[in-house]
Amino acid sequence: MKTPGPAEVVDLSVLTRTSPVPAHATCYLISLSQHVLALFVERPFEPFAVPMRFVDTKTGQFVEKDPGEVVYAILSHTWDKGNGEQTYKELEKIQQRYGPGRGSQAPQTHCPSDHQGCTSSLAERDRGGPSTTLSPSLLPNGSPSVIRRTLTTLGCLIQSEVGALRAFVEAYGLTTLAPAPAPSDPSPRAPDPPSQPPPQSIWDDPELSPKIRHACRVARENGFRYIWIDSCCIDKSSSAELSEAINSMYRWYALSDVCYAYLADVPPGEDIHSRYSRFCSSRWFTRGWTLQELIAPISVEFLSADWAPIGSKHTLADLVETITKIQYTALLNLESLDSFSVAQRFSWSEKRQTTRVEDLAYSLLGIFDVNMQLLYGEGSRAFRRLQEQIMQRIPLADQSLFAWGHVYLGPQFHPRGPRDDQIQPGQRIIFKGDAIGRSIFAPEPSFFRRSRDIRHIRLPASLHHEIVYTFTSYGIRAQFQMIPLTDNLISAIFPYGKIELSLPVLDGRTSWYLAVLGCEHVNRPGHLLGHVCYIPFPESGLEVVYAGTVSDDTTYHGAMYDLFSLSPELIESCRPDIRLKTVYIRHTSRYRRLSVIPYRPPTPVKLVLLRQTCDVLRSRGYSPDFRDPDPDHPATHCLTLSKHEHAITIKIQHTFHSHPRYGSWYTTYLEAEVTLSTRPLDRGQGDSAAQSGSDRAHTLSWSQGIGRSGRPKRLGHYDVKLSAAGAWPVTVTLGVDFVGMLVFILHVDVLSDAPPASPVGELAVDQA
Repeated sequence: MKTPGPAEVVDLSVLTRTSPVPAHATCYLISLSQHVLALFVERPFEPFAVPMRFVDTKTGQFVEKDPGEVVYAILSHTWDKGNGEQTYKELEKIQQRYGPGRGSQAPQTHCPSDHQGCTSSLAERDRGGPSTTLSPSLLPNGSPSVIRRTLTTLGCLIQSEVGALRAFVEAYGLTTLAPAPAPSDPSPRAPDPPSQPPPQSIWDDPELSPKIRHACRVARENGFRYIWIDSCCIDKSSSAELSEAINSMYRWYALSDVCYAYLADVPPGEDIHSRYSRFCSSRWFTRGWTLQELIAPISVEFLSADWAPIGSKHTLADLVETITKIQYTALLNLESLDSFSVAQRFSWSEKRQTTRVEDLAYSLLGIFDVNMQLLYGEGSRAFRRLQEQIMQRIPLADQSLFAWGHVYLGPQFHPRGPRDDQIQPGQRIIFKGDAIGRSIFAPEPSFFRRSRDIRHIRLPASLHHEIVYTFTSYGIRAQFQMIPLTDNLISAIFPYGKIELSLPVLDGRTSWYLAVLGCEHVNRPGHLLGHVCYIPFPESGLEVVYAGTVSDDTTYHGAMYDLFSLSPELIESCRPDIRLKTVYIRHTSRYRRLSVIPYRPPTPVKLVLLRQTCDVLRSRGYSPDFRDPDPDHPATHCLTLSKHEHAITIKIQHTFHSHPRYGSWYTTYLEAEVTLSTRPLDRGQGDSAAQSGSDRAHTLSWSQGIGRSGRPKRLGHYDVKLSAAGAWPVTVTLGVDFVGMLVFILHVDVLSDAPPASPVGELAVDQA
C-alpha cells in the first residue's frame, strides 16, 4: 500500500459507501495507523517536520504545516494598544470548545460501551474472524481545497482502536474522525426527537478576536485555507519558540502567497493620495516589525479599518516609496536586498519604533539575513550586537556600516546661509572638534537617517587593503586608511575664509583623523567618504578609535558633521600622509543612556571638584576654595587656588542653547575664565583685588549636546600658561568630564615653571 504524501487527499468515503465491509479491511487500516504512528515517534519523516503553526480558515483550529509546501496567507498589523491582542493560549482555549467531535463540524456521537453487535475481538479480526456490518457515513459538504469528512462507524471498535485511527488520519490531514453512534435498538422506531439548533460555530464565538475572525474570513474568501497571524500563532510563553519565530519570520513572510496589511487607522473610502491622508500617516508605516513585512512578501495587499481592499504595494509603489523612503526596486523585489548597502538598509528603519528597545535590532534580522540569540533586557546593546553580526556576515566587508551621521558633500550641496554673506575674504573661521566618546558603531538606527543615498563601493587600488575584523577580548581589531585631520584638509573641503581648526586633546595626547570608507554618496559618485574619528594616546599600547564630529558655528549655524566627501584629487594630494592603521573598536560599556530618560527642561549645572583633585592641589602648595553659584551669580562656579606668592582664579559660567529642529535636544556650553594674580585673594574682595599684578584672562570653552549621546565622556583638557609680575610662570591644566544629567567633573592641576629650589634655600625659608 502506498504511503500517502503530505499533499495527497485520500477519500475514505469508499469504506463507508459499501455495506457490509469485511472487518479485516478495518483492522488493516487500524494496524497500519499504529505502525505509522510508531514510525512517527521513532523516526520522524522529513515532510512532516512542521515548523509553522497556522490557523485553518475553515475550522478555526491550529494546524502545523511546512511553509515551503503549503499555500498560505499571512497577516501584518499593528498591535491593539487599547484592548491588546488575542494570544496563542487564549485562542487555544476557545478552540477546545469547537475541536473535532465537539459539534462545530457535525453532530457529536458516541461509541457504544457494550460493543453490541461487535463480538469479535481484535485478535479474531486479525486472523480473518467474523466480519461486522458498517453503517453508511454521514458526509458533510466537501471543501473546494482539502476535503475533510467525518467518519462515523468503521465497524464496532474499542476505544483504543478509535483513538489510533483518529491519530492516524489526523496526522495525515485526511479526515476528522468522530466516535460512532450507538446502534439503534431493533425495537419499533421511536418518534424523532425535536430538532435541536446546530452547535455554535467558532466564528460566532463572542470571545474570538474580531481581528482573527475577519483575517480568516478575508483569506477564506480569497481561497486560502491557512493563514498565519503572529499575535496568536506564536506561543510567546516559550522563549525557544519565540526566538525561532523571530529568526524565521522574514522567510515566513517571503514564502507567503499574499500578505494582508491591515491598517486599523485608515478609514474606508478616503483619498489615500491626499497629502494629509490617514493612509500616508498610518501607524503601520512607523512600526519596526512592519518593515520586513512590507519588503519580504512578493504580494502585499493593504486593507482599511473595515477590512476593505485599498490597493497593493505594486499598484501603490510610488506612494509607498514616498512614505517609507524605501527604493521601489527593493519594495517590489526587483533587486536583491544584498544589492543595497548596509547604510541604505538601516536608513529604512530610522523613523520606526518598537515597544521594546531590543526589537529595533531584532526586527532587522531578516533585512540583513543574519541570526541572533534574543536577549530581552540587554537594551541598546542588541543594536550593537546586530552590527557585529553584520560585520561578520555581509560579503566584501561593506564599510557603509560606519557611514552614519551628517555628511558634508561640498558647497554646491550646502547653500550659503544669511551669515555667510558677512564673511570677509581672509576672515578666520573656527571649526571645533567634538570628542563625543562614542563608538564608531552607530548607537541606534536613527543615526542612519541621512544614509539613504550612500552606496558601497570598492576602495581604489591605491587604498585597497584586505578588510578583516577580528574579535578579541580588547574589542574588535580592524584596519582603516586614515588621513590626519588638519587645518589644510578642512580648508580644502570648505572654500570659505581662513580656516582654523580647534580639536580637543584628551590627556594632552589625542590624534584626529578621517577614516576613509569604501562608499560614496549618489550625488558625489567617485568621492569616498571620510568619517571623523580620534584616537587617544594608547596607554596600554592599543589604539582605540572613537567617533567624533566637526562643527562650524560661523557659516552653518552649528551644524555638526560626521562624514566628509573626499574627491579623488583631494585624496591624491593627501596620499603622503595617509596611513593604514590597525585600531580597536571597544566592546560596549555599562552606562545609562539619557536618550531613554524622559526629557526634562535644563536645570542649573552641577560642577564637582573631586577630593583627589583637591589632594593633588594641596600637595603642590595650593589651598582650593570652590564655590557653587549664588543668587547673584546663578550660573557661575568659582574656584580660587591660593598660594603664598600668588592666586589662580577660575570662573566657569554655563549657558544653554535649544535646538527646535531636534525636539528635546539642547546644548550646554561651559566657558572658563582663568587669571593669575601676584597676591592671594581674600574672601569677599571680588575682582578688584586681582587688578594689581595680574595676568590677562584666558578663556576656554566646552560644549555638550544633551540628547545626542548620554554616555559619560571627556570634553577635553587644556594647558594654559599664566604669568604675572612678581611670580614664576605656571601651567594650569583644566579639563571637564560629562557624567550625565547636567553633572560635570572639573579636573585641575598646576605645574610651576620655577627652577627647583636648593635644600638650603628651602630650609632658610622654613626657618624664617
